[in-house]
Amino acid sequence: MRPPMRSSIACTRCRKSKIKCENTGGTSPCDSCIKTGKECIFKLPDPVPPKRTEPPTGVRQERDGGSDRKKLKKIDDISKVDNQRASVYAEEVLSAPFLTEDLWEQVLDIYKLHFAPELSFLHLPTIKEKLGRKFKASQPESTSELNLVLLGILTLTARFHPDLVKYLAHICNNQPGNARTRPVQTQLDPAAASEYYADVLTMALGPLRTAMRVASVERVSALLMLGLYEWSQAQPKTGGLGAWMYVGLAIRMAQYLRLGFGDIPEPGDPEAKVTELQRRNSCHQSQVALDKEVRRRTMFSCFVLDRMLCCGKERTAIIRPEDIQIQLPCSEDKFDLAIEVSTGFLEDKARHGMDDSVLSRFIQLVDIWGEVSKFSSEGGRLNKKERDRPPWTKESTFYKLGEKLAEFDAGLPGTFTFSRSNYFKHENHQASSAYVLLHMLRSVCLIMLHREYIPFVPIRCKKPEGPLDNPTFPEEKFGAPPEGFWVASAEHVFKASRNILDLIEICQRKDKLPQSTIVLFAIWTAAFVGLYGEHFPQMDTERHILDYEFEDSRQPESVAEVFRRGSVAFASATLHRMSMWLKMASTYVTILQQMDKYFDTIKQDYHRFAGKNSGSDETPYRVREGGIGGGLEEYRPQSMKLKDFGVLRPDEHDHGDTSDPTLSVVDPLNIPTANKASKTGASGSFTAINHTPIVPAQDGVHPLDSGAGYPTPQPEGYADPRRYHNANMRQQPTPAQAYPTSEAMVDANSIPTEAHDRAFWDSFKKEEPRRIGTIGDLGYFSSGDSQLAVSDMPFGDTSYMPILTDTSYQYLQQVDY
Repeated sequence: MRPPMRSSIACTRCRKSKIKCENTGGTSPCDSCIKTGKECIFKLPDPVPPKRTEPPTGVRQERDGGSDRKKLKKIDDISKVDNQRASVYAEEVLSAPFLTEDLWEQVLDIYKLHFAPELSFLHLPTIKEKLGRKFKASQPESTSELNLVLLGILTLTARFHPDLVKYLAHICNNQPGNARTRPVQTQLDPAAASEYYADVLTMALGPLRTAMRVASVERVSALLMLGLYEWSQAQPKTGGLGAWMYVGLAIRMAQYLRLGFGDIPEPGDPEAKVTELQRRNSCHQSQVALDKEVRRRTMFSCFVLDRMLCCGKERTAIIRPEDIQIQLPCSEDKFDLAIEVSTGFLEDKARHGMDDSVLSRFIQLVDIWGEVSKFSSEGGRLNKKERDRPPWTKESTFYKLGEKLAEFDAGLPGTFTFSRSNYFKHENHQASSAYVLLHMLRSVCLIMLHREYIPFVPIRCKKPEGPLDNPTFPEEKFGAPPEGFWVASAEHVFKASRNILDLIEICQRKDKLPQSTIVLFAIWTAAFVGLYGEHFPQMDTERHILDYEFEDSRQPESVAEVFRRGSVAFASATLHRMSMWLKMASTYVTILQQMDKYFDTIKQDYHRFAGKNSGSDETPYRVREGGIGGGLEEYRPQSMKLKDFGVLRPDEHDHGDTSDPTLSVVDPLNIPTANKASKTGASGSFTAINHTPIVPAQDGVHPLDSGAGYPTPQPEGYADPRRYHNANMRQQPTPAQAYPTSEAMVDANSIPTEAHDRAFWDSFKKEEPRRIGTIGDLGYFSSGDSQLAVSDMPFGDTSYMPILTDTSYQYLQQVDY
């Protein structure tokens, strides 16, 4: 509970009502106005207040909330409403006294900062003009379609407006009591404010059958806003099905309205010339041009979200580029002034003599991103078509996509390229968001493309080199790659990550970082590359990531060094801040922590087995066993967590049959605890990935007495020694703890060491090609989960990679794509 603050200033309503004004000094609405839903205005009192001529008959009504408060009923109070009543309720919600004209100005600024690049269809001058008429009219005209758009705006922006969060916290909790004596005691959750308006918008769209029979551009816009909101809130436990369905419905409605057609006359269409002539002779040319541009931008918003949500395995895009027969969006100044200009089409690379804009370039890059994500999701270098095509040859998809990105970069005007000065030029014109998303997405494209051929666990590499796991490209068959090819490819990854970090830093100086899902994924990607560089610093030859200076003084010394200093600490701190508004950010933070522990563990395993294998004639393949592989067998089980933007289905982990003795509950961070001891798995040569059999402890040591449950990593030649400052805080586990097997039901001490090790190596002798491109973050990006039915993969807690019966896991075990 916030202690009441004695203030010498009171708002006008509390002063008039002669009630105590609980406020924070006039910087935000007081508690009484929040409870009653009134606009809170602070101003100096008049020197000589006029004598009251009649009693304040409305005081008691105001104190108790009045009729205005009754309008702000919870949605649950209205059940089984029809479409008409839903529209009336939406109008009542939008008529709340605290939704003033000034507040709407602030909300529209928030929208422009965070959401305008993806949803560029809002013509803010028109919205402001209509809102102005609404506030001035004594009886506002019924505008149910406009209300859908306004509710969509509030759905996206309410969580970012502190005053709206306070107002909606009280409305949602519906606290009874006297506003004069009881201060607000609600828990402020920014997401609750947006959830409130999302529910109202869903209701305002009408019952399902009604909503399916009505089509308008405003409804397409509302559905896209709902889809974008659901996408940003996707989590493993809820999945991203809502975003997938809302956006899919919006696209179908847009196609029904022919929003993707109109700028290219169909051959033989006699009405096309007549319509064009009428348009030019119309006395309302400006309005006609504006309507056409809004329709174009609405269709391209469908295209952007379609390309983002279709990332990942078995996701098909709805919109084909060749089906978009409208020109690209115009520049923002032309849009604001409703001036029609020629901008070129999606496939146009040269833009000479045409109106150009960062938004149109961003949309063209989104088209390229769709191809990059498809290449990665379909197996990347493991795809059958790519196995005999080295990446430096013109026949490879890698080469073709690299050429497309290079051509895109070469075609950018000088003021659109990445630099600090260019950012401030766009920021000065209130157009920095599209610029930020353009270069965030460009960096992600480079990272996703070039990481295809980088070893996942390059412990034995002294510098960047090609794949260590099949399929490789031996020189006797494919010829030598161009000099410095692998080093340059790795540098693309680290330099692009540094660009993302620099963009974050520039934006945060003025609190102008767009809270976009695309930006969120870019930050996560940079964080993972930074973590990769910290564990394997020999790969960052130019030290783009390693030399990044940042220190998070808020983190205690007990936190790992990598999360207190450097690029990973900076990206992780940014993800933590974004998690207040975007729930998906908390998922990325968790995975980043898991991957840090995973890399620690696998490096320790490698050095332990490398020493054990030093006198052996047989060298294993798996890198965890001290072998010669590049870690693809380690990379593949992590693939869905690190590459996919997310799946459509919610996490099914908690819905399994826990009565089966072969199943065990896995901790979200895969950290064993005494009350979550894993059960023994079924007999066989493999142990399920989430089965951790209990092995008899040695010398009275409990099998779970190993600190955080991870073996203490030992520094190797390429590791940063500072990362092991707290190594003495972790207890060294016994060999039996670190490598449990399905034979653990038998006393492990009865198995000779040589036989145990040979069985261990023989179980994984078969080569399994793996790649960074299958680590699963594309799934998280598009729908908040990793596409794995076994969702909580142990990041290094077990040394076995088993074969499960689940179809999604069988996909990870297959070589052919």
